[in-house]
Amino acid sequence: MEPIAAVRQALTVDALLDAAFREAGTGAKSFRDTSFLPNLEKVLAIPRRLDLSVRGLQGMRANSLRFLVNRLRYEADVERHPEILDEDVSGPIVILGLPRSGTTKLQRLLSCDPNVLATPAWMMFNPAPFPGEAPGDPSPRIAWAEQMMSVVSNTEESYRKMHDFKAREADESSFIPLANFDYVMQYVTAPDPVFLAWARTVNRVSPLTYMKRMLQYLQWQLGGRQGRPWVLKNPGHTGEVAQMAQVFPNATFVISQRDLSDTMGSSMRMMGEILVNSFDAPDPGRYADETVEYWSYELNRYQEQRRALGGSIRIVETPYRRCVEDALSVAREVYALHGLPWTPEGEAAMRRWDLDNPRHKLGSYGYSLEEYGWSRERVEKAFGPIAREWRGF
Repeated sequence: MEPIAAVRQALTVDALLDAAFREAGTGAKSFRDTSFLPNLEKVLAIPRRLDLSVRGLQGMRANSLRFLVNRLRYEADVERHPEILDEDVSGPIVILGLPRSGTTKLQRLLSCDPNVLATPAWMMFNPAPFPGEAPGDPSPRIAWAEQMMSVVSNTEESYRKMHDFKAREADESSFIPLANFDYVMQYVTAPDPVFLAWARTVNRVSPLTYMKRMLQYLQWQLGGRQGRPWVLKNPGHTGEVAQMAQVFPNATFVISQRDLSDTMGSSMRMMGEILVNSFDAPDPGRYADETVEYWSYELNRYQEQRRALGGSIRIVETPYRRCVEDALSVAREVYALHGLPWTPEGEAAMRRWDLDNPRHKLGSYGYSLEEYGWSRERVEKAFGPIAREWRGF
């Protein structure tokens, strides 16, 4: 393992830029768009305030470098192929809902339909093709993702029971806006309150516009839209539904509503699994409190924006139990609202996926609020009136 001083030395803007120019293989010595650089400075200030482990510092460096390399390769491809920016990605299906609320199941069910565009993990980690990658053959990026996830998801035996990472399976689109270095979800793996306070002042149109560009880039690689909408899922989109509607004006949304005491209990358990990658000894009381504060802010932001949007957006609001027990009917409702044809081949693919992926396929796991010093009453007080509205869902 590298000495911590050496890892910290590699976590500077100049060191990362030099490494990115070498690795990207584009020949570029500078970025055409440098607007993200002040944001990168904000991210790299986090380790000065948080006592991240060597592994946590290495992860921050690896992610930041990967983001920069993908940016350089994207800029090089856009220079050669300006038609990338003409790709229409304005009408995705966007799955909302807090973590642990059945959104992954709904995303993966919909994404197996050949009539939509999915976001497999390999694609979210590296939107740009690797040097020498044959057009239409992303196997190098798939192999990279498989190797990376075999390390990250094996930190604890129970992690894969909670979220089964697979390179080819649809996964969160949150990995892309993080590459703009101003996205509030950076806080999830590096819970620095100073960064969070700043990120909450950022207009989220900024990171979401970057995501739009990467979707255009990926869609171009996939041969164009051909009538297929993207299916996106990110818990973070819940608190930015208005900004999503601004960047993607033809979007259709679906939100899974789950009892917040269950959601938070499960989320606290998962944060323990995630943060072993960031800290030598994560403090359960601290990350439980941070989890509730973060997601109560986001859900109340959603509620405020949802009221303001009124009937100007298309949205299906459905209980969690329906998502896990009758996801096919949710899919039908979403397709109808979006105006996407329901086809026999799409339904067959969804039914096949549902049969092959029963709930708790890899085993069950336990959690309780009390082990983190919380209770149902305390969660409901933290979230406010919406907790009562979602009770029992």
